[in-house]
Amino acid sequence: AQYFHNLLLNSPEGEKARSYVAGRGFSAKTIADFQLGFSLNSWDSLKQYLLERDYTESELLTAGLVSEAENGRTHDRFRNKLMFPILDIRGRVIGFGSRVLDDSLPKYINSPQTPTFDKSSSLYAINLAAATIRQQDMAVIVEGYMDVITAHQNGFSNVVACMGTSITEKQVSAVKRLTRNIVLAMDADAAGQEATKRGGETAIQASEQDLEEERDIDPNRPILSL
Repeated sequence: AQYFHNLLLNSPEGEKARSYVAGRGFSAKTIADFQLGFSLNSWDSLKQYLLERDYTESELLTAGLVSEAENGRTHDRFRNKLMFPILDIRGRVIGFGSRVLDDSLPKYINSPQTPTFDKSSSLYAINLAAATIRQQDMAVIVEGYMDVITAHQNGFSNVVACMGTSITEKQVSAVKRLTRNIVLAMDADAAGQEATKRGGETAIQASEQDLEEERDIDPNRPILSL
C-alpha cells in the first residue's frame, strides 16, 4: 500500500491521479487516512519492486498482485489506476480496489479471492469506521469506495462499503459485531434500489440465522433486535 501511496504523492506519472482526487475534493488528510495510491502504467513495475525485496513470484500470485497469462508469464494486475487499499478491522492490508482514470471498462477492478481477501466478507473502511460505529451504535453501508471517502471527509465516519451492489450475509454479520442498527444507503438508480431491497432481505436472513445460533447456545436469552 505504501508503494502505491508514494507513487500517487510523488511520481510524475501520478499527476493524472492527483488531478482526479483533487477534482473530487479530497483533502491531503483524507488521501493519507485512506492511503490512496496510484499504479504505474507498466506491466512489471510492482513485480520487479517486490522481487528485489526477496518476495517470490509465487507469493505475488497468491497475494493477487500479479496475474498469469496463458503463456505462463506474469504481469502486474493493477496498471495506471487509482488504488484503494482494503484493510481489515485491525488495519492490516488484505487486498486492493482500483479505478481507471479514463473512460475504459471495467471501471473498477478488485483483488481476486486470496488467502487474505474474501470480498464477500470484507467491508471497505471498516478499519476507519469501527470506533464510530460502536460509539454511535449505527452503521451506514454504501456501495463504493468514493461514497465512503466522501462521507468520511464530510464527517460521517460510521460509513463502510460493500464494494458493489450486493450485500452478503457475511458482511452484515461483520457489521453486527459492532452494532445492530444498520442503514443501507445504496445508489439512487434502479440497480441501487434493487440492491437496497436485496440488502434488507439479506440483513433479515443474517439476523434470523444469528437468532437461531443464540437459541442453540441459550434458549432463555432474549431475542435481540436487528
